[in-house]
Amino acid sequence: MDRYCDGITRRDFIKVGALGVVGLSAADLFRMQAAYGAEEPAARSVILLWMDGGPPQHETFDPKPGAPLEIRGEFKAIPTNVDGVQVCELMPRMAKQMDKVALLRTLAHNEGAHERACHILLTGWHPLSPLVYPSLGSVVARELGGRGPLPPYVAIPSSSFAFGHGQSGYLEAAFNPVSVGGDPNHSGFKVRDVNLSKNVTRERVDRRRTLLQALDSAFRRFEESPEAKSRDEFYTRAYDMIRSPQAKKAFDVAQEPDAVRDAYGRTTVGQSCLLARRLVEAGVRFVTVTHGGWDTHSDNFESCRNRLVPPMDQAFAALLQDLHDRGLLASTLVVWMGEFGRTPQVNSLAGRDHWPNTGCAVFAGAGIRGGQVIGATDEKGAAPKERKVSPEDVARTIYHKLGIDPAKEYLTPQDCPVKLLAEGEVIKELA
Repeated sequence: MDRYCDGITRRDFIKVGALGVVGLSAADLFRMQAAYGAEEPAARSVILLWMDGGPPQHETFDPKPGAPLEIRGEFKAIPTNVDGVQVCELMPRMAKQMDKVALLRTLAHNEGAHERACHILLTGWHPLSPLVYPSLGSVVARELGGRGPLPPYVAIPSSSFAFGHGQSGYLEAAFNPVSVGGDPNHSGFKVRDVNLSKNVTRERVDRRRTLLQALDSAFRRFEESPEAKSRDEFYTRAYDMIRSPQAKKAFDVAQEPDAVRDAYGRTTVGQSCLLARRLVEAGVRFVTVTHGGWDTHSDNFESCRNRLVPPMDQAFAALLQDLHDRGLLASTLVVWMGEFGRTPQVNSLAGRDHWPNTGCAVFAGAGIRGGQVIGATDEKGAAPKERKVSPEDVARTIYHKLGIDPAKEYLTPQDCPVKLLAEGEVIKELA
């Protein structure tokens, strides 16, 4: 299990229930379309590639080849298929895909601790105790709902990533992500809650559901709480998934040809990205793929060389090419980011420390013009020199691409109205 520098593991914030339900009626949809000029949203689905721990900008998308060794680090910069744009030499495959992406080099905020930074990047809100805001994926699950038997929001491999800030926050637990619960690269990989155990038949499941419905009816007048409603949504969605051949097929990466699986890489992140493509192709709205271990306070260069960057490079590049070849990139927003960047100065342990002052994010698909670079950092990669962008801007842009109104208000458990977002603006280069 990946461990952060402060010794805290990714804590399990899983609440009762993990499956969503359709959040828009037909009337709501028509009103939303009218508000946006009756235009179809640019994105139907989102794949978030979450680099848990904070990826270093120098060893990924913002190398500084002209800086001193203690700044630029051990690796060289290489050209890409976009004139004038360079990336780290550890990313030769992504170098050939830069014409498909918009590279943001100046994503900055002021939260230097992992948990607080995860909160603001994944929700668009600074953490304000005791209120935990819903994640972008949970809002998408509530606003857009699922399509068919598949859940609207899936987390690979676990729903407890990023200290639980990828979950539903103050919303009902029904809008938590479905947790894949395993490694898609392992032989015999199966998603829990989709396949029945060997000693449980569908007939037994049907009988249990009938009994549960009878008990629920008997106690309905005592159970009108949000928790009870979330439980009902959980059982309904889980039952639909268990009985659905479509759901089983979507989660089964083993159905892919060996050549496709090899293209993504026989690694956890590679097969996770392949599973994400299968899920959005089948109708899932929001998929998060977590690639952890980026908290490189020591041995940053060895870690980047041997276990972090090459598998990510292969998986990310294959995902973009696969989505493009299948005609899915036009309707799928792909976002690559972590909670912050790393220090420009290499420390005494050959590592880089937390650096929220600037970091990189990458966007592709959903009508975004590829081959562009947004923002520029100083000669050390330490601070934005031009076009600083905030996490709130990123969140607002994602909602904009999906046709979700960020001014919409939700009620907290204390019946206080709260907007989906209070700050930020759409990143005009991505609109």
